[in-house]
Amino acid sequence: MAQALLEVEGLTKRFGGVVALEDVTLRVHQGETVGLIGPNGAGKTTLFNCVTGLLRADRGAIRFGRRNPESLAGLAAHHIVQRGIARTFQNIRLFGSMSVLENVVLGTYQRTHTGLWGAALATREARQEQQWAAERAMELLELVRLQDRAEALGASLPFGLQRRLEIARALASDPVLLLLDEPAAGLNPVEKQALLALIQRIKAQGLTMVLIEHDMHVVMPISDRVVVLDYGKTIAEGSAEAIQRDARVIEAYLGVPQRGADAAR
Repeated sequence: MAQALLEVEGLTKRFGGVVALEDVTLRVHQGETVGLIGPNGAGKTTLFNCVTGLLRADRGAIRFGRRNPESLAGLAAHHIVQRGIARTFQNIRLFGSMSVLENVVLGTYQRTHTGLWGAALATREARQEQQWAAERAMELLELVRLQDRAEALGASLPFGLQRRLEIARALASDPVLLLLDEPAAGLNPVEKQALLALIQRIKAQGLTMVLIEHDMHVVMPISDRVVVLDYGKTIAEGSAEAIQRDARVIEAYLGVPQRGADAAR
């Protein structure tokens, strides 16, 4: 099998006496969209937090990069973003008093070089970078269908559009890997369809993604492969079709063995 872009091996994370992740292994290959599912408390967001440097694992390895994989252990979150991993959060983290465009421009700063002093002095390079950042931000707003809201305040957007704005800001760092943490949470059916269409557009561009999601109508159509966590352990992995028939997955979600699930149909 080809070298994985992201390799997680034997990852374990404890919070006191609670084991949030236990010996989890995950491999994500370039161009894949992987769905990460499981009941509440299964450890999905904890896994994202370990990969992105918000938490430090107690044991295990996290390596990133297709040609020369680099260990992410001990790296600060902003250094991991610089290496090409971006994410969204369950709880939206926008700057409500800034415009939609400004929110996305902020995401480009991981890819600029002039720094604070260059911006303050308005050097030629800084002006060029600012123009590039604004143009790139508008491209991303077009991708998420928010170009007509560029001057609106982030806080003024309906919840579903704020979700899309957060994805645009994550894309502004030009990631190699995008981690989406429950992007459909709190959306109505129409908003979910718009979100699914957006993820499909991003997928068509070849970006590698891992998607945490509870709504199977979102995660199943878009995922090349689905990984299931339960109580911090990987209990199943495979195609969307295979996962939906897996007895362990049915038991984890329904709380009944396969025989009971069959009888309830």
